[in-house]
Amino acid sequence: MNISKIKLVYYSPTGTGKRTVEAIRKGMDLDYDVIDLTPPDAEFKSHSLAKDELAVIAAPVYSGRIPAVAVNRIKKVKGDGTPAVLVAVYGNRAFEDALLELKDITEELGFKAVAGSAFIGQHSFDSEESPIATGRPDGEDISKAMDFGAKVMEKIKGMGEIPDLEVPGNRPYRKGGGGDPRSPESDPDSCILCGMCARVCPTGCVEVTDIVETEKERCTACTACVQNCPTGARHWEHEGILKAAKWLSTEHGVRREPEGFL
Repeated sequence: MNISKIKLVYYSPTGTGKRTVEAIRKGMDLDYDVIDLTPPDAEFKSHSLAKDELAVIAAPVYSGRIPAVAVNRIKKVKGDGTPAVLVAVYGNRAFEDALLELKDITEELGFKAVAGSAFIGQHSFDSEESPIATGRPDGEDISKAMDFGAKVMEKIKGMGEIPDLEVPGNRPYRKGGGGDPRSPESDPDSCILCGMCARVCPTGCVEVTDIVETEKERCTACTACVQNCPTGARHWEHEGILKAAKWLSTEHGVRREPEGFL
């Protein structure tokens, strides 16, 4: 199998998936382009990949599933029997059915999985009070991602037909998370109205004028606004989120390691 170029395709609100696929690409050592599905306008753009390109497709895991917003953005990218490396990025609890779901989605779009992986990224609900995979992917994760990329290239060297790839997961998929509409809040005393929260929001649900307003129904709880707020004004007050963060930190604080499926 001759690969002309790598295409990094990712939906990555807090940058953990982006850093992971960049490291995988370094291990592959080929020219590449980027299709960033994170900005709000990504849902209006379509992309097509050729048979001789290799897609590295990453999405976050929310409650063991690929979030709906990521699914919708990924569906804007079409393959043509294009080989794909699938990357599910989760916050140290479990990736459950997400990788299998990503495989099913991409195969319907014309991709053929040659490898799959589950990497750990700092959880969206991570905080000083409730640390959850803080700082990940870290140096060790990046090294493993590069090694995984090199192993993928070794696997596909000289490959003809792509055999079906087995990855963990179950069908039907587990029920995704739900709950009432919620979003982070902004502390008016420390908010400087810089607009960073609005700029990094992947769904465009934050508006900054002389106050900060959030359309809770469109918030996916990715927490990009919290993690990028320069003054710490953006924060969670929602009781359910705070309870979940404490539970995750307490019950799932033991470090988990990346897994690759070749």
